[in-house]
Amino acid sequence: MNVKTKFSLVFFFLSGAFLFAQNSYELNGTVTSAADGIAIPGVNVKLVGSQTGASTDFDGNYQIQVSNGDVLQFSYVGFTTQTIEITGQTEQNVALQIDNALEEVVVVGYGTRKKSHLTGAIAQIKGEDIAAIQANRVDDALAGKLSGVLIQNQSGEPGADPRIQIRAAASLSGDSGPLIVVDGYPISGNLATVNPNDIESIEVLKDAASAAIYGSRGANGVVLVTTKKGKSGKLNFSYNTFFSASRKYVDDIEMLKTAGEWASELQTSAYNLSQVDPQLLNYRLNAFANAPDVISVEDWLFKNGSTNSHDLSVSGGSDNTKFFASIGYLDTDGVAQTQGFKRYNARINVDTNLNDKLKAGIALNGFYSRQDILAWDQRDLLRAYSISPIYHTDASIAFVQQLDAQRQALSDGGLDLANLDRTFDQDRRGIGLDPTSIYSLQPGDYVHDWHYGRNQNGIGGTGDAGVAAKLDNSDRWVKTYFGNMNSYLQYNLFEGLDVKTVFGADLRDREQYFYRGILSDGRQRSTATNLDILATKISTVLSETTLNYAKVFGKHDISAIAGFEFQNTYRKGTFTEGNNVPFGVPLNYDLFDAADVLVTRIDETSSRRSIFGRVNYAFDDKYLASISLRRDGDSRFGKNQQFQTFPAISLGWNAHNEAFMEDNELISLLKLRFSTGSLGTTSFLGAYDALSLIPVGQTSLGTGFLLPNNLANQDLTWQTNTETNYGVDLGVKKNRFRFSMDYYTSDIEDMLINQSVSEVIGTPQIILNRGDVTSSGLEFELNANLINNDNFSWSMGANLSTVQTEITSLGNLDELPRQVYGGPSGRGPEFRNYVGGEIGEMWGYQVVREVEPVHMADPTRAVGNGSGYWYVVDQNGDGEITYEEDYVKLGSANPDFYWGLNSNMNYKDFDFSFQLQGSQGAEVYNIDPIYWKTQFGRSL
Repeated sequence: MNVKTKFSLVFFFLSGAFLFAQNSYELNGTVTSAADGIAIPGVNVKLVGSQTGASTDFDGNYQIQVSNGDVLQFSYVGFTTQTIEITGQTEQNVALQIDNALEEVVVVGYGTRKKSHLTGAIAQIKGEDIAAIQANRVDDALAGKLSGVLIQNQSGEPGADPRIQIRAAASLSGDSGPLIVVDGYPISGNLATVNPNDIESIEVLKDAASAAIYGSRGANGVVLVTTKKGKSGKLNFSYNTFFSASRKYVDDIEMLKTAGEWASELQTSAYNLSQVDPQLLNYRLNAFANAPDVISVEDWLFKNGSTNSHDLSVSGGSDNTKFFASIGYLDTDGVAQTQGFKRYNARINVDTNLNDKLKAGIALNGFYSRQDILAWDQRDLLRAYSISPIYHTDASIAFVQQLDAQRQALSDGGLDLANLDRTFDQDRRGIGLDPTSIYSLQPGDYVHDWHYGRNQNGIGGTGDAGVAAKLDNSDRWVKTYFGNMNSYLQYNLFEGLDVKTVFGADLRDREQYFYRGILSDGRQRSTATNLDILATKISTVLSETTLNYAKVFGKHDISAIAGFEFQNTYRKGTFTEGNNVPFGVPLNYDLFDAADVLVTRIDETSSRRSIFGRVNYAFDDKYLASISLRRDGDSRFGKNQQFQTFPAISLGWNAHNEAFMEDNELISLLKLRFSTGSLGTTSFLGAYDALSLIPVGQTSLGTGFLLPNNLANQDLTWQTNTETNYGVDLGVKKNRFRFSMDYYTSDIEDMLINQSVSEVIGTPQIILNRGDVTSSGLEFELNANLINNDNFSWSMGANLSTVQTEITSLGNLDELPRQVYGGPSGRGPEFRNYVGGEIGEMWGYQVVREVEPVHMADPTRAVGNGSGYWYVVDQNGDGEITYEEDYVKLGSANPDFYWGLNSNMNYKDFDFSFQLQGSQGAEVYNIDPIYWKTQFGRSL
């Protein structure tokens, strides 16, 4: 080869290398899970046929040098490997398909983790499973779907907040509701502020190790809500609407009979009428049977309810900027008069890549609701007998006047019975604002029971105002405004390491209105009227900065986070309480007598400062560990105890990935988990409960300072919960059937309670750290993909959870003061909290059955009247029934176990879903029979 030829070859190769260098450029993008759009850290990005490679950072971002014609390979354990050809693009986003259901990405505190690497007790539910249940609220859609999560409706009012309890109750007197975190921001509102159709997924952190990264706020568990994000490409519009109908659960309540029904029943063998004077019996039976225009109070009060819901969303964006926006409207008409709930909500999420290393995002959420509430207890409304119309007619007016004349004739004829000589007007109610005589009634006037007689002289019963008078002259509603804004700025320092700053704020403005006018009271007492308005504003401001690291080194998968956080909470409110409401003038406090108006103001600020960190480690997808530490400082505690440290550790073993399990075709998943950690809580503490505050009030010398309403306690400290969890996950037939079991123990120490003290110090009780509570429970969960083909799929899930709780210490006390709640005149049960018992035990007399109505002396006195007496068990056999010797534990509101069952069927574009939830062992004290059947103490 001559020199010229050699020179030409050298020049050719050098030129090729130069041209290759010219064609090489930097490609970047984001790798997410195709199932839910969540970023995947640690994905291997490799140039096929070379040693060049990279991996995604904590948020799924990557950068790599490429040239036209190269082929990139994206691989990650649990996801199908994907290859992309380079054709000049400068950005390439990739959505990896899950290889099997096990390898999902799960949101955890301040980040994400592969489901196969989880070591704590975390339950997950996808957004499509929530949307499949057309529910008014997110929490309604969650009921029965997750083990260890009990959701109970405590009110039938539309829009009412249910009780959410994760595992055992964490307090004797404080709120046991979980922390709600939406897109990484802990909100001051609840799940009602989140539109069910906006949700991508929900994770529930149940054990202390999972929730410890949130410190004191996670003591009652954590609910992580991830809302939908936009995707690049054309605009995607979605519209969802549904209509539902509802009605009361029980028809024809046994005690709520109409006058005619009662006349028929009285003449059966269930009642003995032989002791009733024949003239009086004939008078009353005819009155019951012939009362005109009778309308059942039950049928008038209740009606068919309905719900209309409309949601519209749009999403889209470019490779650099993506957005999701939605608006929603919900209108619920309740099953009782004056009940209703309306909700308006809007959301927008925007994420953008400002350059190759810097990205930012903002989320805005707005919510407004109005809840119209029944202004009277249903018990008080149903107290009116169904012996009349709701508003008087010509026939009803003539009837009551004729009935009064018949009463007079019986009295004049010599029938000597108590009060029979009293005219119906002698039992009149009111001061003249309403007709005070049955002879002054006009069609359309309110009907009151006393119009039909009272005190045994007719067939009327209660002296309360009529049901229409109560509802027409009262009003009760709650308006809630909620707004949340949070934004973030994230910068990639180098491969695998990001710094992220989050700043956000929210505002919850709530107004509660409650009015009862003078015509709603049976005796038209001005002292029974009220106009109460409570206006509160709760706002929070949060700043959070984290350093996130994620890297895969061969078989080693490491992720870590460290950060600090500042949060201030501001509470402002005014409670204006007015009595003796003036009649016939506008409802304005300026028109009240000054002595009848009481104004209470709230102005509080509390602060929390925190530092935290966590390291997650997985080796060869077999051996798993997670360690976290958080130190919280809270201004609500005494200055000597404001800071506390909360550690947690969890371990896991993916035994199915071991060599000895390789050939096992039955078991596809076998994971053992262990975790332990500590959490603290502020429970029910107010902003200044550790301080001694001197209230201002009126004295004989004018405005002055009164006795302190609390004792300063510089050592008031955190209520702490140490929890240990043992878990196992099992999957068979490629995880077609999956089973999980968890057993946990919890030890709550230094429990915050209100302890009674001598009022000599100026206050009846003070807040102290007194008491320990232990609890334990088992949780079982089974999920099955029964059928899965192109046209039809069917999956089912079932869960069961047990809870056992015991109070082991109350400091120097054996028992807290006993409380009687529920019902008028102390008719409710007695609740006790004592050492050796469970939280909130319910005590009373053990009864066998009701005393039979046949033993009643005069069963004709009122519609639906029963004996109201019960056979009580003589516990010690001494022949006497006494409070000291014969009161026993009747139960508690805590179930022995609760369960859930859910099913999802899909056939082409149609789906059918249902969910059930139940509990066993909890007791509810039904006070209605005592209230109605006795008619306030009528004897046998």
